[in-house]
Amino acid sequence: MQAEISYDLVMQDDMCFIEGTYRLPGRRWQVVIVSRSPEVTVPEVSAQTRESGVSGIHVRSPNTGHLNAEVLGRLLSEAFGVSEWVRVRGPDSVQLR
Repeated sequence: MQAEISYDLVMQDDMCFIEGTYRLPGRRWQVVIVSRSPEVTVPEVSAQTRESGVSGIHVRSPNTGHLNAEVLGRLLSEAFGVSEWVRVRGPDSVQLR
């Protein structure tokens, strides 16, 4: 399955925070927020619904290792069963929320 992803930030090799949007086939755009946390040893993915009704996920990533588009793609692929993420220009997550 192929899905779309859009990043709000200029992606670098190692980020401390990632925010963007993603769209699974046949679904609406959703928000993804990734933050580093010293409290986790493995990535934790949790579903969220904003007050506006927009849904998405929050990923808490360990402080060890790199955090970048490739790492996020693997995490989202595991969570949603996506085989390929296509980078597109989607809605800004702040505006979507």
